[in-house]
Amino acid sequence: MYTHAEAAEALIPERRTVDARELARLTMDRPSLGPERASRLIALWIRIQGVVLRPFGVKPNTMGSRSEQPLPEPGGRLGPYEVFEASEREVLLGDMDDFLEHRMSFVVADGRAFIGVVLRTRNEKGDAYWEQFRHNQTQILHESLARGLARATGTDSGVGAS
Repeated sequence: MYTHAEAAEALIPERRTVDARELARLTMDRPSLGPERASRLIALWIRIQGVVLRPFGVKPNTMGSRSEQPLPEPGGRLGPYEVFEASEREVLLGDMDDFLEHRMSFVVADGRAFIGVVLRTRNEKGDAYWEQFRHNQTQILHESLARGLARATGTDSGVGAS
């Protein structure tokens, strides 16, 4: 089994306020790698992948659906993830399937926004599944946080991931 932990950080533009619940919702609402113009193709691929992998115990990614995701609330769901905690300052969510245990945290504090991920594979099949995505994880985190923060603040720049 393999455990992976990683985080990304971005400055919140001056004179802007961000609610962690809104940041989580906007960050998670569509696939993270790929240009906007390709989002329909990416969404189609995720649907196909969900149909093909569901019989093997993988929960499909339901993010990017046509309906807007609600603000996360404890006990609710944000896409495929259960919401454990949700406040203006932090959202903690996660889920587990036959292959992976996945936790994510969105934190807004001291003029910065953070996203943290802890992922643990549960078996050899989980290791193989994770191997497909691990090479892009850093890029996914940083680009997802930058995109979500830009959307939450209504800006296109000033979002430096570090």
